[in-house]
Amino acid sequence: MPYDSQGNFTRLHNWEQDRIDDIDIVTDHHDEEDDNFAEGLNQCLLRTGIAPMQGNLNLGGFKITRLGKGTDDTDAVNKSQLNETSSHVTSSLTAILNKLWKIGDIKASVKDANHDNWFLCNGQAISRTEYADLFALISTKFGQGDGTTTFNLPDYRGKFLRGLGGDSAGNIQTTQAEGLPNITGQLSGEQLGANSGSGCFSASGQAIFWTSNSPYYVGKNTVGFDASKSNAIYGASSHVTPINQAVNFFIKVKEEE
Repeated sequence: MPYDSQGNFTRLHNWEQDRIDDIDIVTDHHDEEDDNFAEGLNQCLLRTGIAPMQGNLNLGGFKITRLGKGTDDTDAVNKSQLNETSSHVTSSLTAILNKLWKIGDIKASVKDANHDNWFLCNGQAISRTEYADLFALISTKFGQGDGTTTFNLPDYRGKFLRGLGGDSAGNIQTTQAEGLPNITGQLSGEQLGANSGSGCFSASGQAIFWTSNSPYYVGKNTVGFDASKSNAIYGASSHVTPINQAVNFFIKVKEEE
């Protein structure tokens, strides 16, 4: 199939026109017309690449058929190779994903339901056989499910996740209760008055005087205690609440296939 000087291919090679255009042809017969025809063929797309293309190959909607498998970096590939490559790529991606994320790994996400092989950590019960690898890892630490065919996933709703060890809970399945260090203090001195007290302590009313034998009451006095006087964080919530924003936690329950 020949092509013109612009790299556009034509359906038929007109050797007669090549002769008119003074294109030399050489054959074993050394006939003028045959030589002209042979030379014209040398301007076609050859297997050796002697006459390289100068432009795009326009097939006019037709296919290149019976194309062999490419072996060099610059070779074209056929459909079977593409299918093989797609299969290899899929297999490679699967292997990479399974190395990046292991069964039992936890991730945070704005998704709100089970997806792929990631299940919501809301204490749900799942099959012991279908998710055997995860069951072998956590068993019934987070719940026995129905006791025979299912087991429970962790329930991390409303909880912060914390590193195991140190002064945290002694194992991964125990929920550590919230708490705060105690606040202590004292009032001392020979006189308590309206301006006495510091930190979380305060006093109001008239002063109270002490003598060496017994207190001498001048008037009624009240001692108050308010932790927010020392730090406004106290009383800002009914329970321990660091600044936060909610997400959902998911656990990897199965490898990609």
